[in-house]
Amino acid sequence: MNLKMDLTKEDLLMFFKDYQLDAMNTIWESDRGLSTREVWKSVGENRISRASIINFLEEATENRLLEKSLETGKGGHHGIYSSPKGEQGTRKYLKKVFREKLDKL
Repeated sequence: MNLKMDLTKEDLLMFFKDYQLDAMNTIWESDRGLSTREVWKSVGENRISRASIINFLEEATENRLLEKSLETGKGGHHGIYSSPKGEQGTRKYLKKVFREKLDKL
């Protein structure tokens, strides 16, 4: 996921699709890291595919919005996603990234 801003949307929906923002809210509200399965179930397993959740969480990690740790469990290693920045820190980070890009215009 390249960080993109949709100026036709409001607030954090400028940066995230509905299900992505629901995934971020799930992680922000948790007091611990969550697996892809936990995030997927919270967002609504009938609403979006688990693969879409996995891809989003990985891309959000690559873009430094989330952190990922690995836990060993049944079937191997499992990614556990957390947001050390929290919602407010993520908002500040997005503002900073886009402000830096705009300053280069």
